[in-house]
Amino acid sequence: MHMRLSTLMAGASIFALFTSGCADNTIRALPNRAPVASALVDSGDENTADQRLGYVIQGGSATLDGSLSDDVDDPGQPALLAFQWSFDSIPDDSGFVDGEGNIDSSALVVPEDDPDTDDVNESAFPTFTPDTLGTYRVQLIVIDDDGEPSTPSIAVVQAVPPSDLSVHLEWADNRADLDLHLIGPDGSYFGDGDCFSWEPNPEWGESGLATDNPELTGDADGEGSSPYREQINLEEPPEGDYEVWVHYYSDHSVELGGPAVPATAEVEVRVFDSVLSGSELESDPLLAGDVWKVGVLSWPERSFAPLNQASDHASEGGPAYNE
Repeated sequence: MHMRLSTLMAGASIFALFTSGCADNTIRALPNRAPVASALVDSGDENTADQRLGYVIQGGSATLDGSLSDDVDDPGQPALLAFQWSFDSIPDDSGFVDGEGNIDSSALVVPEDDPDTDDVNESAFPTFTPDTLGTYRVQLIVIDDDGEPSTPSIAVVQAVPPSDLSVHLEWADNRADLDLHLIGPDGSYFGDGDCFSWEPNPEWGESGLATDNPELTGDADGEGSSPYREQINLEEPPEGDYEVWVHYYSDHSVELGGPAVPATAEVEVRVFDSVLSGSELESDPLLAGDVWKVGVLSWPERSFAPLNQASDHASEGGPAYNE
């Protein structure tokens, strides 16, 4: 009897231990957590991921991307967030300031939210056009539907001068030897300021500075397979107007006693490897000695004005050669 009573008492103690504190059946909600902001710079390339640091060339527009921001209590629903964009800092000589000298974020163009869409709010993608060269730090704060703000996220946009100019020539017949010419401001055909096969890397701009000197990469002369290409690169062009010409330097068929071979040239001008509007041109058939004046490039405006004019080497004052 004593053993049974002890066993019962021990069981009662264990039951009391496991049931103590369970009388309150109230369900308590977890506290709301702050959302997470993610400010990025749109790369403009669907094959390249957006980054926290991005670049825009002078006069261009930068697009920001906050679509990866998230509400950790309701993940995968960025459309429910409110986006607040502002400049954290701007270049010293920027005009994005108010009458009291404080930073004015009104240059950030934020699209209106669309409350009827299930997609990411359009306000996740503001744009702005830098008014001067330098570094712009853009801040994003997102607010969830409980009014809880995130900590700020910063994206950095670097406004840089236009650069990476390249001029491309292409033709199909290996019997034709064409030459690409980039004639700089105040330059002359076959003279000073002309980058071509005879002067593939002339000294332009500031003395001793390599980045403002053009360079001809390759001098195609019927070698390899079609199409045949020449390219002139100029990393930091000095300000001014540049003329793009093509000269039919030599007809190898005629040199060997054969018939003349007409050749058609194709030219395009690129900046940051994007083709400039109006620069994709094709010549009429050219014969040896012909010169095709393709067009004029203005820098730093990065505008191309097609000329598409026919001339010839002798009329342009070119020297005698192949004699």
